[in-house]
Amino acid sequence: MDEIGREIRRLREEKGWTQAKLAVDAGIGVSAVSLIEAGKRNPSATTLAKIAEALGVGVADLFPLGQAPLFREPPEHELPSEEQRAAWEAAAEEARRLRETGWAQMWKALSGWRASKDRGEPYATRRKYLDEIGSLLQEVYDADVEIQRAYLAAALTTKGGSEASGPRYLQQQSRKTGHFYGKLLGLVERFELSVRTGEDAAAAKQAAADDEAAAEHVSDETRPLRVEESEAA
Repeated sequence: MDEIGREIRRLREEKGWTQAKLAVDAGIGVSAVSLIEAGKRNPSATTLAKIAEALGVGVADLFPLGQAPLFREPPEHELPSEEQRAAWEAAAEEARRLRETGWAQMWKALSGWRASKDRGEPYATRRKYLDEIGSLLQEVYDADVEIQRAYLAAALTTKGGSEASGPRYLQQQSRKTGHFYGKLLGLVERFELSVRTGEDAAAAKQAAADDEAAAEHVSDETRPLRVEESEAA
C-alpha cells in the first residue's frame, strides 16, 4: 500500500491541500491520512472511496498507473461477470441480514450472560454466552470485511474503475455494516465486557484451557476472537 499512499499524497499536493484539508473533506482523521500516505496503514475500501470522492477522482486513480491494467477502460471480457455480481449481491444480503437480526441476538446473549452471573453460576456456564457474543461480533466483522472487498473489486472492474460507475449500494452497505459493528462493540462495553483480538485472544484461550475442554486455534491476529469478563463486570 506504500504506492497508494504516495499517489494520494501526489494528488493532494497537486491541489495544494494540506493533510488536514483532505481529512476534513473525506470525513476521516488527520492521523489516518498521515499514516496512509506514509504507508503505515492499509486503508479500507470505504476509506479509499471517501478519499477518492474528496479528491474528485475514481478509486482506481489512487493506484499508480503502472500497477494495474484495470485503470484504463476495460474491454468487454474484463467487465464484471454475472458470477461476480452475484457474489457482491450475496455479500450485501448477508450484511443486511446481520444488521436486521444481530442487535436482538446480541441483547439476548448479553442478557443471558448477566442473568447467569447474577445467579452465581460458574464461569464455565457463563462462557457459553461469552462465546456466543464473540461469535456474533466476528460474523459482523467478517461481513464488513467481505463487503469492503466486494466494493473495492466492483470499483476496479466496472467501466473506468471509478466510484461513480461502480455499484454505489456496496459502498452504502459497507458504511452501514461498519457502523453497526461499532454499535455492537459499544453495547458489549456497556456490559463491562472486553473484546480481545489477535495474540491477546490466543493467550486468553491458552490461559483458560484448564477450565475449558480446549482452546480453539486462532488464525487471524486482527479479528475479534474472544470476549472476556472484566474485573468490574
